[in-house]
Order: sequence, then C-alpha cells, then structure tokens
Amino acid sequence: MHVSRPWAVVVTVAVVMALPTPTQGGWLDIVKAIVVPAARETIKTQEITLLDHYCTLSRSPYIKRFELHYRASVTCPGWTSIKGRGSNHRNPTNSEKDALKDFMTQAVAAGLVTKEEAAPWLNHR
Repeated sequence: MHVSRPWAVVVTVAVVMALPTPTQGGWLDIVKAIVVPAARETIKTQEITLLDHYCTLSRSPYIKRFELHYRASVTCPGWTSIKGRGSNHRNPTNSEKDALKDFMTQAVAAGLVTKEEAAPWLNHR
C-alpha cells in the first residue's frame, strides 16, 4: 500500500526555492560563504594584559593526520622576548591555555614573575 506524503513535497519545494540560483561561479560563492566565516573564527590575534603588561595572543589552525588542530603563541614585546607556545590541540581554547602556561613557566624560570603570581596560569588545566 502506497501512503502519500504531501509534506515531503512541500519540504522539497522549499529547499529548492531556498537554494541559490546557478550563476557563473555559483558553487564558489557557496564555498566562500562557508569557508570565510570559519577562517575568521579559527585564525585569531588579540591583545591581552598579563600582570599589567601588554601582550598578544595568536592562534591559527593546521592539519595533522587529516584533522584540524590549533597552535597558539603568546608574546609580550615591551616586557620580554619570551614566546609561549601551545600546539597539537583540537580545541582552540586549549592551545591558547597551553601557550599561556608555557609563557608563564618560562617567565618564572627567567625570574620575571614568582610562582605565586603565575599560579593562575600554571595550575589551570
């Protein structure tokens, strides 16, 4: 017995109507609409303040074994030449946390900050 499904026809028509009309390079426009916003979210450089010092935190994606991973770095150009690095993370926030932890570990080793001052970054998982 065949059961009619008029809702399927309505959904199909709605989807077809919502699709962009084919134009020269139409598929490229669709790819750009997806890739450009995603790239803006994955590549990030921002100004931060660490212990009253101006610093920059940068993050970028890379491909490792067919998976998207992130690397991050922290620098404080007016304070020190130390560069904290974090990589091999599939979560962008974890790469940033790792870079901050690496920076603070190096800053403690260099005597720029005490372990107590760096504790919020060193003890963060």
